[in-house]
Amino acid sequence: MSKFTSAAIAAFMLSSSTYAFAQVADRSYYGGATVSSPSAGQYFVRNRYTAANAHSYPGLDPVPVRIGAFEARPVLLLGSRTRSNVFLTNTAEQSDTMIVIEPSISMASTWSRHRIGFDAAVEHEEFLDLSNQSATQYGVRGFGEVDVSSNFAVAGSVIHQNLREDRLSIGGQTGTTAAERIEFDRSGGEANALYATDRLRLQGRVSLTEYDYASSQNFRDHESVTVTGSAQYAITRDWAVIGEIETVDREYSATGSNRDISGITYRAGANFELPVNLRGQVTAQYQDFDPVVGGNIQQTGLSAAVQWFPSQLTTANFFASQSVSDAGNTADTNVAVTRYGVGLDHELLRTLVLTSQLSFENREFNPSNREDDQTVFNVGANWKLNPNVQIQGGYRFATQDSNVNPFDDHSVTIAIRFFP
Repeated sequence: MSKFTSAAIAAFMLSSSTYAFAQVADRSYYGGATVSSPSAGQYFVRNRYTAANAHSYPGLDPVPVRIGAFEARPVLLLGSRTRSNVFLTNTAEQSDTMIVIEPSISMASTWSRHRIGFDAAVEHEEFLDLSNQSATQYGVRGFGEVDVSSNFAVAGSVIHQNLREDRLSIGGQTGTTAAERIEFDRSGGEANALYATDRLRLQGRVSLTEYDYASSQNFRDHESVTVTGSAQYAITRDWAVIGEIETVDREYSATGSNRDISGITYRAGANFELPVNLRGQVTAQYQDFDPVVGGNIQQTGLSAAVQWFPSQLTTANFFASQSVSDAGNTADTNVAVTRYGVGLDHELLRTLVLTSQLSFENREFNPSNREDDQTVFNVGANWKLNPNVQIQGGYRFATQDSNVNPFDDHSVTIAIRFFP
């Protein structure tokens, strides 16, 4: 590839971007319980390769701010996004440009043992023409971890968010041009534990989350309890077998609601980092969900997150998942979702990382015969000017084939992130 061609590709990607509200969790120190003993989980170390978008360069990467015994990462994002089809309709498309302002901070202690911290983020989107779509979101979370021993740790978090539902998501009111985006509160907490020896990892997690929607959507108000247990055993340093069981129980609060559902998922597979430049986890899964209304949902599938490193500068990503979600409308009680896709990251320069992703999502609604097939393609770039400033740009194309609401949407974004 010539220098001219490379520069043209970089300029195109920098002219646009895709970014989303981090919803507190996405850029957090919090990752659940961990153990620090060299003999605990040494067969599970997965650091043979470094992803193209994860290389660290002194003098280019943001430097955390030390505040006594704490380390803080404040960020200010300023950006704009232009969309061709704001309401995701098949007819009478309306375009608009929004201005985005998003300050956020993540802070954690730097103690040699134990840890506490918090995340907070606020995002305001101001539409230039469609003012009724302008909105402010916010979220805050506190977390902590206790190292009971060198092999055992427990951790937990509490969270509260006030959000607006993305129209691309299930229940996002696509095709409705008069309504504002759906507002909802998400509150809850989780507790998790990890026990690890050199070859064995036992993990458990319990989470409770409450969803409180705006009055027009209060039929979706519910409480969700998820319990997960997993065990991994390392056969060699390169790979380990894994077994996991996850139960989900959603109980709706609306009077006379028939949307309650409970289910269980079984997974079995392998976690690995192989000499053939592969790293990730692949499990086969079986799901059995029992809704109050409608027949049982039983499905087999694949849960996967795999990285391939063809070179030190390029990383390919593969992912797949299946789930049963709230349908987000009064005609259906739930929806079976299958999602899979690929992505490619390339470090063109130390200061410039190019990204792309193609994802497919199939949604089968129950009990109606509605079926949506959504395809989303992203290309973008992150340009590191210095430790305090990064420029992000990209383009997104989303299309949906549906017997209820098909649509196409083009989105172009440019943003600047400041790291004080």
